[in-house]
Amino acid sequence: MTIFVAGVHGVGKSYLCQKYVQDHDVLHESASSLIRKERSHVDWSVDKKVADVDDNQVALNSAVKRILAAGHSLLLDGHFVLIDRQCNFTRIPSSVFNDLCITGVILIEADPDVISNRLKNRDATPSAVNIADFINAEREQAQKVCREIGAPLKILASPDYPSFSKAISDALKTAN
Repeated sequence: MTIFVAGVHGVGKSYLCQKYVQDHDVLHESASSLIRKERSHVDWSVDKKVADVDDNQVALNSAVKRILAAGHSLLLDGHFVLIDRQCNFTRIPSSVFNDLCITGVILIEADPDVISNRLKNRDATPSAVNIADFINAEREQAQKVCREIGAPLKILASPDYPSFSKAISDALKTAN
């Protein structure tokens, strides 16, 4: 089973997922990491703009299917919306998530100023887009995709680890 942990860049997805897998028998991968491994490179610059979105999604699908075929449960962290090279939002279609066998979605949100500071500290570069607009686009697409593929959606606002852990554990139980 695959639990998709979504949210904009810098919201804390990877941090929370990495902490969760230390205590639980589940794998964690970021979508970009799986794409990079599958394609031997990721077409993603430091400013988070993406080219070849369709090719990346094919690579991601292949990598996730291989993990699931090996019998692992997966926390997949990624995005419902990407930023293209022209700084436009590119909404990933529902079919991509359906193909990934998503059994539940946790959407993490945080204050745009907090995210902005994290990105400046982590990447040494500001966001290429308005973060509040990105958060809204991510939420709208998450709701649309979950409705279309029938996956439960839980939205967490600046979660601490215990609330994130409970949401993941609940999603895994519901999926079984």
